This record gives sequence, structure tokens and C-alpha cells, in this order.
Amino acid sequence: MIFYVRHLPAPTHSPQHLMTHTILASAGPAPAEVIPAWIWLLLIAAGVVASITDLRNTRIPNWLTLPLLAGGLLYASAHGLPAVGQALAGMVAAGLFLVIAYILFGGGAGDAKLMLAFGSWLGFDASMILMLGVAITGFVQSITIITYRHGLRDVPIAVFHSFSMVHFAAKHAVRGKFIGPVEDEGIVPNGPNTVSRPRPQGWIPFAPAILAGTILSWWYWEHYGALK
Repeated sequence: MIFYVRHLPAPTHSPQHLMTHTILASAGPAPAEVIPAWIWLLLIAAGVVASITDLRNTRIPNWLTLPLLAGGLLYASAHGLPAVGQALAGMVAAGLFLVIAYILFGGGAGDAKLMLAFGSWLGFDASMILMLGVAITGFVQSITIITYRHGLRDVPIAVFHSFSMVHFAAKHAVRGKFIGPVEDEGIVPNGPNTVSRPRPQGWIPFAPAILAGTILSWWYWEHYGALK
């Protein structure tokens, strides 16, 4: 007796199945580019020092920001020209917004220099996450402080005032006029005998927001990697 064995065709996947598999695969966390933990810890330590000096003296000193910036560029140069390009791109991604705020609105120069220094260590992709993280923590911090000082009723007023300042500064910038800083932070001595500046009305320290945003960015980077 002869038996005929029927060979079944190999299973094929429909386009719908392949598309579903692709979507599910892309939904998971992306592998993060390796940034050594000691770099994140270094930046967090710098953020702690900056927060202390900002809260005490309303400034972030040059002896903290400038060596940190130089160290980031030197670290990148030791890894070749592509790394230097990443460091420069990271400086732009992390610090450009605060540099513009410093020029247009008289924002803190120390805040801008600190973010430029952080960007030199992290490169472009991680600096984009850092910028967004600091924006989130800065917004939450501002709303919290305004609510604590004046109550929830003043939050809409503060938001409206902020938008008015942006419009005012942009209008004057088009005419070639800038609000500029009230005082150049690099001129005032940064030694142990530095006297605290008078705190402007409505002053909100930004270094704690940079510190919190750095911690948040580290967590996001380790779990999800670069923005898609």
C-alpha cells in the first residue's frame, strides 16, 4: 500500500500581521546610547552646587560653569571630531533657549552657562531631552512658587504677564533693542566674600529646576533613549 504524504505550505504572514508586529515592536523602549553614569552624576552634583549658590546669592558662579563647560569640550575632543560636533550641537540644544532669554528678557546668565555646560557633556540627543525636562520642571516649579506666594488666583495673571513680556521683548528685538541683563554676573566677584544680591520682586531661582530636569532626563534616557 502506498501512502501519499501531503506537504502543507509554509505559513505566511499577512501584511496586517506584519504591520501589527512592527507597531508592537516599536512601542517598546528604544535602546539608549550609552552615556556613562558618572557623567550624569557629575552634572547632578553641579546642579546641587548651582542650586545652593542660586538660593543663597541669586547667582550661579563662573567658577562652576566655565570649568564644567571646558571639561565637556575637552572630554569630547579626546574622542575625536564627531564627538566635538556632538558636544557643540548639545550646547545649542540645551542652552540656546536660555541664551535667547538672557539677551531678550534679561534672564540669568548663570542659568544659560550651566545649560551650555551640561549640553557639552551630553551631546545633541540627550540635550534635547534635557531641555524638555528642564522646561517641564521649570514650569511646575514656577506654578508651585506662585501658588505658595499668592494663591491659585494669581497663576493666570502670572501666565498672562509672561506672554506679555515675550511679546514686548520680541517687539523691541525686531527694532534692534534688547532688555538685556540688569547686571552682568561675570563682573561681580565670585569669591568666598561675595555679597548676596537683592532679590528682585517675583524672583524665582531656576537652578533647582535645572537640577530636577537633569534627574528626570537621566531617568528618561535610560528607559527610552533618544526622542523618536
